[in-house]
Amino acid sequence: MIQRNVDPVLHRLQRALETGASREEVAEALAAAESAAEQSGEEFSPLLRYRAEEYVQAERMLERRRLMFAVACVVCLFATVVGAFGLTTLDRMRTLVDHEAEFDKLVVAEAWDEASNFLDQLDEDTRSEPAFVRGREMVDQAITREAERKAEFKRLADQMRSSATTDIDADDVKRLNTLARSDEERQFASEMLAKVEEQRLQREAARANDQTHAFETLQDKVERFLRVESDELDEDGRAARRFELQQELGRFAADHQLGNPELSEAAKQAAKMLAASAQQEKKQTDRDKRVQAITRSVGNAQRYRRAIQEFVDDWPRDALAQRLQRDAPGADAIDATLAWIDVLSHPAYQQPQSVDGELAKAWLATLEHAESLEPGHPLSIPATRWRATYQTLADCDEAIQELRAAFRSPLVHRIYVYPDPSGSVFYSEQAPDRQSPRAHLVSVLLDLSLERETKNFGLRFREEVLPKVALSGHSQFAAKMVPSVTDVTVTDFTPVAYRLISELRTFQSEPEFDPIYRLIWMRRVLEIAVRGSVPIKLAFGDWLESLQSSGFDWDTNWLASEPEDVDRLVKVTQARRLLEGVDDWNHRVERMLAEFKAFRSPRPPAPRWIGWVSLDGENYEAVLSEPTDSHPLVVFPVDPQTGQTKRVDIGALQTSMALRVTDPDAQQCGAILCVVSPRSVASTPSTTRK
Repeated sequence: MIQRNVDPVLHRLQRALETGASREEVAEALAAAESAAEQSGEEFSPLLRYRAEEYVQAERMLERRRLMFAVACVVCLFATVVGAFGLTTLDRMRTLVDHEAEFDKLVVAEAWDEASNFLDQLDEDTRSEPAFVRGREMVDQAITREAERKAEFKRLADQMRSSATTDIDADDVKRLNTLARSDEERQFASEMLAKVEEQRLQREAARANDQTHAFETLQDKVERFLRVESDELDEDGRAARRFELQQELGRFAADHQLGNPELSEAAKQAAKMLAASAQQEKKQTDRDKRVQAITRSVGNAQRYRRAIQEFVDDWPRDALAQRLQRDAPGADAIDATLAWIDVLSHPAYQQPQSVDGELAKAWLATLEHAESLEPGHPLSIPATRWRATYQTLADCDEAIQELRAAFRSPLVHRIYVYPDPSGSVFYSEQAPDRQSPRAHLVSVLLDLSLERETKNFGLRFREEVLPKVALSGHSQFAAKMVPSVTDVTVTDFTPVAYRLISELRTFQSEPEFDPIYRLIWMRRVLEIAVRGSVPIKLAFGDWLESLQSSGFDWDTNWLASEPEDVDRLVKVTQARRLLEGVDDWNHRVERMLAEFKAFRSPRPPAPRWIGWVSLDGENYEAVLSEPTDSHPLVVFPVDPQTGQTKRVDIGALQTSMALRVTDPDAQQCGAILCVVSPRSVASTPSTTRK
């Protein structure tokens, strides 16, 4: 098609054709246009070249007729007939040129519907001209693209009309704007842009309000600490509280340094105020207060170790200080236990039914950190049971994208089956047309590379072919499953993937879902599903391996269907056998469901650090920072020989008083003590002695 900004040389050629210039002028203009196109690298319009060459040929023929008339006047009757024929030919050529010029104007204006109507109005001989045959293909393709654009615009618009304003996706709105063509479409797209922008501004305003409220809350904490808590708390309590507030203020100042510098500066000033108040306090060295400081620091490893060290430094001759200095677990051992508690208390572990890819990655990072500290920790047993599942969930988003990409294949969207009277079957993206006089010319797919050719079904098309044309079985399958694939998430990937596998196995359609293509789809779905779901891998992984090792020719061109193709019949039989050959289906499904339910079942609460092992005279005791509600208690001492953490169950504390620790394995000053759920007591081996 000639581009809108036509080069002057091309203008010259068009004008020569339209004004009926001489053959020499048209030939000279054609040569100049071809030379200019070659030098500029631009594509020269095939339609314009064809018109010019036909015009030159017609003029040359006319001149030849005239010359023969002048020389051979003796045979004037014959010359007259020939001349009349030449004039008729020239008139037809000029008419053809006029039609081509009119059609070219419609193409340049992208008036595809008018161009289609124009072609329909031409007589059969004119429409069969190569230029108009190519023009028809170009117009049909353009109309199809426009229909697809309108359909996509309507889909997005309907989706936005049916969604709450807060649910409208900004990327969808951008897509909507790129698709808009008419004034009405542009108006609607502009309205959606305005709504999205309004929501963004509202979110920013709400965020600013939240920041101000957060600082006011933090400021109230600081004022309360300076006015009230400083008098109520002991020295360690004041130091701990001040440290917490300074940490909060520091984090607040850092988080809002760029977004809200005024609030950030105010937080820094409040932190300076806290630092100044610390200089006014005196250090208290009372032994009981130091011991209480250790208890109060339970839950924070850094504070706990610091409290112990301060007690040891201030009371070096105290029996407890000497035992703590000799036996207390090191920072690495405490960090290891707390890291494993973090693994078991992580939201992804405690709420497995709602784990998505990001949560799974976060849990795996927590697990890897704990393993780097102490891989053989007693708390590792229940956690590592699900490592493979979480790893699969972390990678599931990639599997989902591959699954959606598979359903976007042009081979599955609206592919029609055209049965030939000879027994062959052809696949085409072209919907059956009962109105067009050229409906028997169908663009059919030749192979998996989507190479196409036009199939002429001939005069029997309307009676013997058209009534049997139907949407292919695999397109029917895709249409049924696309909504589920579009909406699938990490949390429901397993049931959606199983439904795909089950539907592929049992899907019935008319016409039949080609067995070879169905098998290819089954292998592809299984490959994706086993990467995104451990339950499916356990249930169907061996089936996938058997398919992959079956020796089946996966590159088979299933689009080619000849009734007498013996090789294809063999492959169809093999495909059906492989599809139907999986055994104990119900057992596999039960195994999948059992694994799926087991992972999503409620988990026992994670151990919680609430105390430590102390020494009172000659007796070891469990000192708690809070009541336990009669829940079992567990001590995590460190073996001095191996450096490995042990787990020792010491029973439940019935009162708020200290609990004697009589088990020798648990008698380690400074060992951390945790409360556990009764459901988790028996889940991990213990060294408790009866």
